[in-house]
Amino acid sequence: KGIRWFSAVLSLAFLVLHDRRKFHQFPHLSLSIVRPWAPPDIPHSLMRSKGIRWFSAVLSLAFLVLHDRRKFHQFPHLSLSIVRPWAPQRRSKPTAVTRSSFYSDAMPMAPPGHPDYPGDSVQPFANQNGGVDDTIGPPRLYMYGPAASPLARKFIVDGSAWNSAPEGGEVRCELVDKVLAVLRKNGFAVVEGMLPADQQLAMEAAAIKHFDSLPPGYFTSPLRADRSQVHVPFEEPWSAGWLVLNDLVLQVTARYVLNNMACGRNEEEQQAAWCQWVTQGSDLDWFRSVPPQQGPLAQNPTRGCTTVGSAEDLGPWLGRVMVTKTPGPSPLMTRHRDIILPGPCAQLTIGVPLTPLVANNGPLGLRPGSHTMETPGYEVVANIPHGSLILYDSFVDHRAIENHLPKDRYVLYYEFETRGIFTGYVDGHFGQEASKSESDFRKATDPILRKHFAEAQREAR
Repeated sequence: KGIRWFSAVLSLAFLVLHDRRKFHQFPHLSLSIVRPWAPPDIPHSLMRSKGIRWFSAVLSLAFLVLHDRRKFHQFPHLSLSIVRPWAPQRRSKPTAVTRSSFYSDAMPMAPPGHPDYPGDSVQPFANQNGGVDDTIGPPRLYMYGPAASPLARKFIVDGSAWNSAPEGGEVRCELVDKVLAVLRKNGFAVVEGMLPADQQLAMEAAAIKHFDSLPPGYFTSPLRADRSQVHVPFEEPWSAGWLVLNDLVLQVTARYVLNNMACGRNEEEQQAAWCQWVTQGSDLDWFRSVPPQQGPLAQNPTRGCTTVGSAEDLGPWLGRVMVTKTPGPSPLMTRHRDIILPGPCAQLTIGVPLTPLVANNGPLGLRPGSHTMETPGYEVVANIPHGSLILYDSFVDHRAIENHLPKDRYVLYYEFETRGIFTGYVDGHFGQEASKSESDFRKATDPILRKHFAEAQREAR
C-alpha cells in the first residue's frame, strides 16, 4: 500500500511539474477508478478527455485520503506501473522480449511468427494474467510434508497395487473406480505410489536440457506469473509406457471426459447450455445428454478451439504433452480455470512432477468441488512426491503456489479433451516440429484411449 500511495502522488507530481503534455500516456488515471462518482451514461469520448482525467485523478486521491483509506487496495490502477519512468526495473537478458504486467514486472514473450506474439488475435487462456486476485488467500491444506493435513488424505488414492495386479482384474477395476470417484467429487485426484520415482527424477535433467537447447522447430510459450511451457518430442524418456500411455489414466479419462457440448456450438449456445446445467443442479452426468451439434463449427472449429477427433465422435482424445517451467523464485498465480466453456468433464489435465515438490516451490493449489460450482473455503496444495501423479479437471478453480526457492521447478502436463473447446492453442503453437511430435503422441495413445472409451460406453448402456 505504501508503494501505491507513493506511486499515486508521484504520478500527479509528474503530470503537474514535469510534462503536462504527456498526460495522455497515462490512461490508468481515468474515470474508471472513481466509478462511484461517474454518471453511468457519460460518453466514452468525454471520459478520454484530459480535463476529465485530471478531475478523475485528483478526485481519486481525495477519495483515498478523506473517504476510506482502507479501500485503497481496490484501485490497482494506482500502481507503480503508471510511473514507470521512476520505477526500478527488473533486468532481463538482452535477447528476451518482455512486457509489463500488474502481477509481475515482466513476463516472457514469444518471438515474431509465434501464435503468442503480441497482436495475435488468439492467445491461450494460460498466458493471460486473468483470474481472481485474492486480497486474503484462503486457508491451505497441504497433502504432504511437515504441514500435511490428515484431511487432505481424502483426495489421495493409493495406486501401489496397480503395476503388480493382472490386467482387467478386480484390483485394477477397483482402483479405476476409486480414482474416478475422487475425481468426480472434488475435480481432482492424486494417485500415489504407482510411478517409477527414480525415472521421474531423472526426467528433470531431460526437461532442463530440452528448455535450455530447444531443437529447431520448437517454441517456448509464456504462461501466467513468469512461467513458461514447451512441448516435448516423441522420444525417450517422454514416450515411456508409464507416462502418457499410463493405462490407469487412460481408463479414468475414458469414463470421465464426457462433455461434448462445445462441438458445433458457438459461444452463446454454450453459455445457454451451461446455465441450464447449473440451474438443474450441476450434475456431471447431465452432459451425457448433450451430443455434438452437427454443422460448420463441428466440421471446422473456430481458430483457437480444439480440433481433436471428428465432428461425429464423442469423448476424449489426447491433446498436448508439455513441460512447464516455474523459475525460482516466481510469484503466486491468480486463481483461474484453464477452460471456461463448455464447463467440466471436457478437458482433463494430468500432472507429473519432475522436480521434487515441496510446499513452497510452485505446487498446484486447487479448490475442491469448484468444478461443480461449489465454493469451499480452502484450497488443497498438491505438493505430491515422486511416484505420484495428479489428475484434475481443467474447469476446476486452481493456481500455482509461489516458488520461494532459487531452483527452477519442472512438471510434465498432458491433456485429454473433446472437440471444439476454446483453449487458444492453434496449429503450430509450439512450433512445426512440436506439432509433429504432438501427432506422434496421439497416434500412439488415441487407439488405446478410444478402446477404453468404447468399453465405457457399453457399460453405461
